[in-house]
Amino acid sequence: MESLIADVVPAKESGGFTSHCVHLEAGPSQFTVRALKMQGSTMLIINPKGTEVFEELAVSMPSRNSNSGESVSSTILGGHGQTDSSVLAGKLSKRYCRQFYVSLNLKLDRLVGPLFEKSLVTYMQDHLEHFA
Repeated sequence: MESLIADVVPAKESGGFTSHCVHLEAGPSQFTVRALKMQGSTMLIINPKGTEVFEELAVSMPSRNSNSGESVSSTILGGHGQTDSSVLAGKLSKRYCRQFYVSLNLKLDRLVGPLFEKSLVTYMQDHLEHFA
């Protein structure tokens, strides 16, 4: 099932920062993505549509060894060990070769999780200027 863009809030710039907000769908679920693009890093706060929470936060950055293609991630706030936020931050950091802060506040199961990720990555690829 393809994701649909429900609503886009125009990006705002202030002192080298760019903010962007979009409402996306993944299967039966709707979610809100808030992005703050900074010099060298991006922060994503992802919530169910209509709910604003900040339950966990993770950071990931590309490895210093550019040949490895890996990223290093850590949970800053919330869960212990490898959280959904840290996994997503690691994937995005590896894909876009930049630091990502991610607060993923969704309860994803094995069916909705891949739909959510595909919807997010597709939107990011189509609107890369807001994320990288």
